[in-house]
Amino acid sequence: LAAARAAADAAPTQELRVIPEVRSPVTLTMTAVKLPLPYIGGYVYTRAYGDIPGPTIRVKPGDTLKITLKNDLGPGPGVDACDMDHTSLGFFMNPDVICALNHTNLHTHGLHISPEGNADSVFRHVQPGSSDEIVLPIPENHMAGTHLYHPHFHHSTAAQAGGGAHGALIVEDPPGSLPKFIEDMEEKTLVLSLANPAKVMRFEAWGHATLKKGKFWEQQLWRNPVYPDWEWDAVSGTLNEHSSLTGDHLGIDPHVYVNGQYIPKVTLKENKWYRFRFVLAAIEMRVELHQNDHSEDQAACEYQLLAKDGIYLHEAPRRVHRISLVSGSRADVAFRCSCGFLDFNGCTATMNFTALWQPMGVGGLAPTVESSTYKMMRIVTEPSAAKSTPLEKFSVRRPCYLADLREAKVPLRNHHKFEMPQMYPMILKADGVGTLWGHEVPPSLLKIKVGEVQQWKIRGIRYHPFHLHVNPYQIVNIWDDPYYEPGDWHDTILPTSINFATVRINVDRFTGKMVAHCHLLEHEENGMMGWIDIRGKEGTTWKGAKKLDPECYEGSFPGPPTPKPPFPWR
Repeated sequence: LAAARAAADAAPTQELRVIPEVRSPVTLTMTAVKLPLPYIGGYVYTRAYGDIPGPTIRVKPGDTLKITLKNDLGPGPGVDACDMDHTSLGFFMNPDVICALNHTNLHTHGLHISPEGNADSVFRHVQPGSSDEIVLPIPENHMAGTHLYHPHFHHSTAAQAGGGAHGALIVEDPPGSLPKFIEDMEEKTLVLSLANPAKVMRFEAWGHATLKKGKFWEQQLWRNPVYPDWEWDAVSGTLNEHSSLTGDHLGIDPHVYVNGQYIPKVTLKENKWYRFRFVLAAIEMRVELHQNDHSEDQAACEYQLLAKDGIYLHEAPRRVHRISLVSGSRADVAFRCSCGFLDFNGCTATMNFTALWQPMGVGGLAPTVESSTYKMMRIVTEPSAAKSTPLEKFSVRRPCYLADLREAKVPLRNHHKFEMPQMYPMILKADGVGTLWGHEVPPSLLKIKVGEVQQWKIRGIRYHPFHLHVNPYQIVNIWDDPYYEPGDWHDTILPTSINFATVRINVDRFTGKMVAHCHLLEHEENGMMGWIDIRGKEGTTWKGAKKLDPECYEGSFPGPPTPKPPFPWR
């Protein structure tokens, strides 16, 4: 397998493909597709919206996004195939919670939008052979940003979203909302699909092999043309010629596909700034993007962070040396490369990824963490007459639901503690109380009011990426993390060295069930998910936002912020 990977890495590369873009009304069709495995040989069947990734959906603030979701998957077992009474519910790698793999729905991950009715409700159910009409009114003051969409049907989310059913969703910047040097940047959308074929096949076996092709359950079999006698047994996680070795340790590590391609190349002009929209669709923990150690003949590339999880930094850009993406997160990065003084014909570089992931060893109780580094994308830098110019600092005018909350006064009744244990059971608790999410929807974790600010201290985030639907949250306190800083906004976080953070949420406008869960989606399937009951009058906004940020806006974008007066030097 090492030889197979080396051969695949050395093969000629294709230019990064542009994902097709669509606007409302959109039709997404869930179907079975092949996922090629060039670094192993062969392929597996998985699920996707016609291709991996699905089309990029583009909307503007104030649009109504209409999506027809068609489920063209064949019949298969439903949720009754899961044994929710099993004593191991809530424990790692429990096959009894993986089922209904051909049943689906849709979640627009990152949108500030209603969770009720036929909007972004993860409680909807689209059975095999049926369809659903989803209507998403985007608020007029929705911040422009990079998001994603993926299935969120409990018990099949990990298999579907982790197998390839995902795509980018971009809310476009209103004219005049950005400095011209940012507005004029050429954009490239890069959907990073962190595929783990061992888990894809294991989920399929645990879900009773519902992707059938002909007479065989091809998903249970991995066929490698170099080793035709090696047959993958997805139930035990072994190859039948080497039964003592699990698939996770035979080189079948996760790999990042960029826009569905294995190690593509992207061609850039030297010293030209580009806007890269990174989207990580994965069920693993983290991917860090970094340049391979460059020698004299390699391009030197610079990363300037503009936005995270679809929300601009309060002051951008921010120089970073690595892009840290956790399961479901996004990053908008200004990116440029330069060559050495004597590189008249251009130069190249390699962008690598380091993945932090959890193998699926059968029989083990404690989750283990693996780290693997491989090539992700080749960068070809062509000569250019452009001069190397630094980026100026800027701030955008913000909608009021994203006013800076660090100076807000939060009443004690709105202070809460959330906890996700490092070990077991995999349960999300609020103020010490929680229920494993099995077949039935559990009681709400909290009852809160719309139009108020919440402050939550969250523990367990070093091991579990904490994801919140409907409303993003702002970090107000976190210790010594190289990527997360106080003031940053997110909907999913996983720090590298600290296990807790304090965040604030402006509970804006929308009432109903606000879902929170670990975005390691096998953990969510095992019950680490809950919901918060937002009560009050739909449309209520927090009145304190204007006091903190007088230029924030509730309606459509009113124009760029008022220039700050120069400092009065004496």
